[in-house]
Amino acid sequence: MFIRHGEKPSDSGAPFGVNQHGKEDSHALSVRGWQRAGALTGLFKLAQQSEYPGLVTPAVIYATAPNSDSHSTREYNTAQPLADALSIDVNVDFPHGHEHHLATHIVGQGDDTLVVWHHGELPAAIGEFPIVNKQDIPSAWPEERFDLVWVLKRDGDSSQYTFSQLNQRLLDGDKS
Repeated sequence: MFIRHGEKPSDSGAPFGVNQHGKEDSHALSVRGWQRAGALTGLFKLAQQSEYPGLVTPAVIYATAPNSDSHSTREYNTAQPLADALSIDVNVDFPHGHEHHLATHIVGQGDDTLVVWHHGELPAAIGEFPIVNKQDIPSAWPEERFDLVWVLKRDGDSSQYTFSQLNQRLLDGDKS
């Protein structure tokens, strides 16, 4: 399962980004982004009981970490509340630009996985998987959408995946 980080601050003015301590931080989530991160905890923790086909409770969570190319903490901020609720660590071993290595690692392990990534690289990350319906994958993550889940479901015992897209429907204004 792949999601974009929660909502980000405005490029100029409000809404501002705030870190987990409530201090202004342009690299962190906006207040709405923190609300989404909390709501995602319920969505994924109760995934098997939900009306969202293909969602499962992840055993492993990946997020990009800040580095010299990208100082954003938004991916990690979005993943951490769910990881805390599931008592697992967020894996931050794969930075932006290493989508091939991330995909190879995920395919090799076979665990139910959630990836919280920068939306600009999500199509490239998804494209690294052996997917039977590649033509259904959008060429770009919609710039204004923070409320999607891209799901790859393994076809039985096959090494192939099927792509689908779900709307989160978690916050006011999310598309249904």
